[in-house]
Amino acid sequence: MKTSAETFNHHPEVKTTNKILSRSFAPYESAVIGIHFSDFKDDSALLIIKNDRGESAQFSWQQNIVSSHIEKGYFKEVMNDLGITVHHREDSITIINGGAQQFLTAELKV
Repeated sequence: MKTSAETFNHHPEVKTTNKILSRSFAPYESAVIGIHFSDFKDDSALLIIKNDRGESAQFSWQQNIVSSHIEKGYFKEVMNDLGITVHHREDSITIINGGAQQFLTAELKV
C-alpha cells in the first residue's frame, strides 16, 4: 500500500508533442511525412489530426508483437471525423485526405 506522500508525488509520464504537418489539402490529396521511430518507447504514440472546423481524427501506434523492431507496426484508427487515411511505411507515414478540401494540422504525441 502506498503512503499518501507516495501517492501525492506520483506524476504520470508527460508525452512530447511534435507538430508534423500544417497545410491545406485538396480532395484526395496526400502528404508523406518522415518520422523517427527512435522516439517511440512503446505502444503509447498517438497521431492527432485536426481541421480548421474543429473536426479531428486519432490514430494510435500498434507495434507488431511478432517483430522485435519498433518500426514494424501500424497506426490504428481510434476515431475519424475527417475521412482521412493514414499509412505507415518504414520511416514515414502518408496522410491521405478524404473527399473535402480542408486545412489539416497533425501532431504526434510520444
